[in-house]
Order: sequence, then C-alpha cells, then structure tokens
Amino acid sequence: MNLTTPNNQPNLKAVRGRILNPLSDTRCDYFADGLLLGRKEGERWLVEDLGDAKEVAENYGLDLSQIPVSEGSILPAFYDVHFHWVQDDVREMPKASLLEWLDKYTFPEEARFSDPDYAEIKARYFWKRILGTGTIGGLCYSSIHATALDAAMKYALPTFRIGSSLMTMNCPGFLRQSKEEAINAVSRGIEKYGERYCITPRFAPTTDPEVMSETAKMAHDNSLFIQTHLDETLAEIEWVLGIYSEFSDFDDVETYTEIYDRCGLLGPKTVMGHAIHMEESELARLSKTDTAIASCPTSNAPVSQLGLGSGLFNFEQAEEHGIRWALASDIGGGPFLSMFDVMRSFVGQNRDEGVDSATYIKALYRSTLAGAEILGHAETKGNFSAGKSFDFIQCIPPSDPSTDSAESTLSSTIEQIAAREDFDEFVLATVVDGEVIFERKAAVL
Repeated sequence: MNLTTPNNQPNLKAVRGRILNPLSDTRCDYFADGLLLGRKEGERWLVEDLGDAKEVAENYGLDLSQIPVSEGSILPAFYDVHFHWVQDDVREMPKASLLEWLDKYTFPEEARFSDPDYAEIKARYFWKRILGTGTIGGLCYSSIHATALDAAMKYALPTFRIGSSLMTMNCPGFLRQSKEEAINAVSRGIEKYGERYCITPRFAPTTDPEVMSETAKMAHDNSLFIQTHLDETLAEIEWVLGIYSEFSDFDDVETYTEIYDRCGLLGPKTVMGHAIHMEESELARLSKTDTAIASCPTSNAPVSQLGLGSGLFNFEQAEEHGIRWALASDIGGGPFLSMFDVMRSFVGQNRDEGVDSATYIKALYRSTLAGAEILGHAETKGNFSAGKSFDFIQCIPPSDPSTDSAESTLSSTIEQIAAREDFDEFVLATVVDGEVIFERKAAVL
C-alpha cells in the first residue's frame, strides 16, 4: 500500500493514483492522477484535501516525485446495511425458496453459534474477511445467542451495529425464545454494548407483536437502530398476514408494513431489508416515518444467479416517495460478501429490465455514502469530503487503463471479473483512520 508521509511531515499522509469520490446518485469526482491527503488531528486522521495530484502538491509544497502512484483505484470504504454474519457458511446452499432455505440450511447453521468456541472461531475469521472486501461499517444480524453477539462485538469495528435476532414463534424449537428471554436478551445487549447494539426482530412471522412492541420502546428510549425484514417474497407476505389475522389487535391489518407500524418499529433509525413487493400505502408510510430500506440485489436475484428469486427492488419508486435506501449484501441470502459483486448485480439486473438510471456511479454512492448517511455517519464517513475520517480502499485496476471517467473506470474494473467469487479478493488494501488494517500481497488478476 503506497501510503506515504510526504516531505517528512509526520502530521500528513498521502495516497496518489486514480481516485473516485462519490457525491450523489449522479455525481462522482474523478481524478486520473489524484492526490488524497490526510492530516492528524489529535489522535485521529482526517481528510485534508483531494484533487489533481499536481495541483494539490503545489498547494502544499510537496515533492510529487516522492509520492508513488498506487496500483488500481482509490475509493471510499463500503457500508453494508443488511447482512447476517452467522450465515456465512450457507451463502451458496441451494435456494429454491426463502422459507425452505431458512428451514433446511440457515436455522440449523445458526443453532451452532450457541457454542462459544464455534462462535469465537467463526467471528475471528468472518470479521477479518469482511475488512478484506473493503467493508468497514453497516448493520448486522447475529443469531439469538449471547455467545454469537459477544464474539461478533469482540472482532467487529465499532462502526458496525449488531443485534441478536429475536425469535419467539413459528421457528424451530432449538432457536425459539420465550418472550421474557427475548426481552432480556435486548436488555443485556443494550447494557453491555450501548449504541453498538441494534434491536433485531428477525421478522414479523417469527417475533410476536408483544416482543416487537416492547423492544421498539427500548430502541427509541436508547436511540438505537432497529432492523428487520419486509415484503421480500409474495409467499412470505401471504404467510405473515395469515399469522396476524389470528391476533385480535392485528386481525384487520392489510399490509406487512402495518404490522410493524402498530408495533412502533418504524422511524428514522429503522432499516427494512428488501421491501420488494410493496403496496402504495406501504411506501407512503415508510416515507412519512422516514424509515430506510436496505436493497439486496444479489440475495433477491434469480436462482440461476445464486439468489432466492425474490424479485427486483424498485428503487425509482422508492425515490419518488423520498425513501432513503442503500445497497447491501444480505449474507447469506446473498452468495458473496463483496459490495463490488452487489454493485454489479444491481446494475446488471436493472439493465436487463431497461432501467438506465442504474449506473455504476449510483451503485457506488449507494454502497458508500448512502449507507453512511442511513447510519448517521455521513458527517464523518462515506466519502472524501474534507474533515471526514481518512478511510479508503485500494482495488484492482480497470482492464482498460485509458478510462477517463468515474463510470467507465467502475465499469471496466467491475465487469472484467468472470468468476464472482473473485470479487472477495478484489480489494488490495483497506485503510481506516489513516492506518492500513488490511493488505493483500497480490492482486486477483
């Protein structure tokens, strides 16, 4: 990693090369030969400046010849706003349907995390690996077990919000909690981990309304994030509404969203996974409550693309309603952890449907700054604006070195990969707060 201290100034660090800086769905700074400077402020490293290498060097009196050009491209690090770290080993299991995949593969795997030794081994491996894909923050589901939550919190960066899943009904007995056990698990998580803990009712069919309502109050009282699943498949929606027709206070609900709304789960710190098969009334309610959506294109992709075949999230419809959203991997529904794979799936699936606004610039923004914004980190994370944390990743170079824009660079870089699993080795280095926390010795290509 060519991270240098220019002119022997100990309070400065510099990285030079092809640099992309996402600003919005349609805007991304691009520097074919750029210079990103970090400055030490107290104990932290913050972005000092970004621009054309020659201009920035002149402005700071730096000897540009002493700053080597990095291989590949420099991008902000990723934020993955919906994934299940305890499902890493079932990512590529057969997925004929969501509910069958959960029963046959996912639930038995999650049960193994009751063993503290197993949880420790898996956590050490997973949270090291995620840094190797360039993801440094997000929202994460754990299993129901305190052992799994503790292991994850031990190894995850503090920019991840993690919650123990709450499951009190319609699930295997080996994962079912009593209402008291579920609420006590939340109390313990809040007491032990504070704002790092995320309230996580798995989804309405497996978490009874009393537990959802009580833990929603706990979330609001402690200003915590809430995460769950919504409208992922048509079969799931039918199942949910059938279940809740038997509850006296919910027997008149007409939509999945209405269940969560009555339980007090909606709000600006709530992120709903998937939200594919949405009624107009549901979109309006998410908009009014400022509830965000995590879109998971690789997980919801056709079965032939190793997804669950759930459908394609209509991001244009969400944007028409002013709903905040970001991209996510949904490991293990999603088969690969890398957000580069998620970006390509997002662009590819939408292109197949004739949605031209699904560009790589948009995908990059929705994988970085948009996720940081949803998590409340936008003032300090997500891109290279001055004063933000000096965080970035270095990825492999584009196949065409003559690319002259952010879109062509991203396209040439991402679309050169034939085997999707290679995306997990796409990142050459990950830097957080000015420190190299991951470095790959050789590029994938």
